[in-house]
Amino acid sequence: MTDVRGRPFRWAILGTGSVARKFVLDLRQLEAEAEAHIVASRTPANAQSFASSLGVAHVAQSYAEAASADVDALYIATPPAQHEEHALLGIAAGKAVLVEKPFARDAAAAERIMQAARAADVFCMEAMWTRFQPLPGQIRDRIAAGDLGDIRGFDGSFMAANAPDPTSSLFDPARGGGALMDRGVYPLSLARYWLGPVTDARATARIGDTGVDEDCTLMLRHASGALSTLRASLRAGGIDGAAIYGTKATLRIAGPAYRPTGAVLYRTHVGPAVTGPKGPRRLEGLRESAMGLRLSRGLAALRRRGERLGAPFSGNGYHYQARAVMQAVAAGRTEDPRMSLAESVEIMAMIDTARAGWSGEGTS
Repeated sequence: MTDVRGRPFRWAILGTGSVARKFVLDLRQLEAEAEAHIVASRTPANAQSFASSLGVAHVAQSYAEAASADVDALYIATPPAQHEEHALLGIAAGKAVLVEKPFARDAAAAERIMQAARAADVFCMEAMWTRFQPLPGQIRDRIAAGDLGDIRGFDGSFMAANAPDPTSSLFDPARGGGALMDRGVYPLSLARYWLGPVTDARATARIGDTGVDEDCTLMLRHASGALSTLRASLRAGGIDGAAIYGTKATLRIAGPAYRPTGAVLYRTHVGPAVTGPKGPRRLEGLRESAMGLRLSRGLAALRRRGERLGAPFSGNGYHYQARAVMQAVAAGRTEDPRMSLAESVEIMAMIDTARAGWSGEGTS
């Protein structure tokens, strides 16, 4: 994808952490269509090291310099507390902006970013890269087609154990750290994407010594009536994956919440609404014996044979959202319906509500 000048789509990279590195590495999946043109960091030496190791042609001495460079879009991978400042730099410069998750430090900042982008008629989007990968879109299509029936619920988690470190942004409330902001935002965003608007959100958390939520759980009620349960942790490992429950089928999703690797759709066996013993009483002893229970489990396993869902996947998955931005800019669009600005603000408001609810909870 080259513009009228016959050059690749140019990206300015703001931030030099691990996520920024992954984004630049995956731009290579787009080959000659895109390039990381310039990079900026709070520490110029970090920007120089980043550029040298990844082949970025230019190093900016400031974020403002990167925003005003001859680029088509900014990828903002600085800590959440800086997202608003850096997004507004790009918007003021008339550049498309892709802002890493979570979109901002809070809903008020997210709202200001949205309003500035719309007033300037500039493309802006939260970099919720999971929504642009092939499998989540396919899952949404299956839900829309009614293959799962009436959706009753969703379970999702993102848990990984890290040593508590006050110098890390993960554990620094001033920089927007915490389990919900860094990890819980993924299953939260997927719950909103697959099950629709949320009418009620409740949460609880375990606050660590640095003041961030090190573990949290959320319960959501969607406008459809479906219920979601979400969990995130900075201190404990968990079971990867998620599940969507419908009246016709259950969809079990493998892999981490940020990059689902596959899914299996299991048709639901609907039994009668019985209140007493099932079947003739003379067989009750057999049914409740060890052999009867083994037979019952075997029949249940046969019913659980499911349909596997898969989708082609290349690179590490970041280039899908980059291509979405490039296509939108080429078409003159200022938003992508897969991750609208209004929805990003809505998700930040849910995070605000959750954090307000646990503000008085003690440390671990």
